[in-house]
Amino acid sequence: MRGNQGWPVAVRALLGMAGFGPGPDAVREVVTGRTVLITGASRGVGERIAIRLGAVGAHVVLLARGEEVEDVAGRVRTLGGRADTYRVDLRDTDAARTTAEAALREHGTPAVVISNAGHSIRRSLADYTDRFHDVQRLAGVNALGPIALLLPLLREMTADGAGHLISVASASVDVPSPGYSAYAASKSAFEAWLRAVAPELAADGVATTSIHLPLVHTAMSAPTARYATAPGLGADDAAALVCRAIVDRPRLISPWWARLGGAVSALAPATSDLLLRTALRNRW
Repeated sequence: MRGNQGWPVAVRALLGMAGFGPGPDAVREVVTGRTVLITGASRGVGERIAIRLGAVGAHVVLLARGEEVEDVAGRVRTLGGRADTYRVDLRDTDAARTTAEAALREHGTPAVVISNAGHSIRRSLADYTDRFHDVQRLAGVNALGPIALLLPLLREMTADGAGHLISVASASVDVPSPGYSAYAASKSAFEAWLRAVAPELAADGVATTSIHLPLVHTAMSAPTARYATAPGLGADDAAALVCRAIVDRPRLISPWWARLGGAVSALAPATSDLLLRTALRNRW
């Protein structure tokens, strides 16, 4: 069996790129009849998560900026699932907080929250020295907005002494690379916040999982032409990893090479810079 880019699945597994997850019965046992809130649910990984969970009996509450989220909810209902939607732009932190409060009033405290929404821009430093708004936009979608949304939700989850928060991030958190500085910074900011609050949440009965995905072939990665033939996950593969997180509740799911790269970067930053500079010299 071969993966979406023609690489054998065994090779993709070795590279940390095989999205093997639990069977639907295992997921059904955890989520049936329970509320799962998903951000970035209108397309890509978020869409596939919504379909998978809705199909096994979860009540999915879908958040996204675009109207496509209504189509995703319709597909969930066609499969016999229950879905509700909220249109929100996470760059508006007041709207993010208000949406969380509305979801709590209308649907109660979620059992699982999947913070999946994200935005990426591939741009060298020289190309955005006059575009600080790019940094602000990424910070809003990838860090500030999600935190604003989560604070009311976590208030109720910790009060109940139960729940599970899953962050869908990127291997860029472990190995920041040139061209993705603003993206890596904003995603890393959220992950640093999550690492800091995770022990507090655990003490209050709320589990946390961080998923650091390698390349995923979605609309977000499509603008970078050279990624089209690169080995990576499909959206379904990534959704399978999220299902694994729901069932097993690990603290971290990350490719081995990303963890190794992160260790090298921390222990030998000059060597890490040299390796990245050499590898990316001809890619601009």
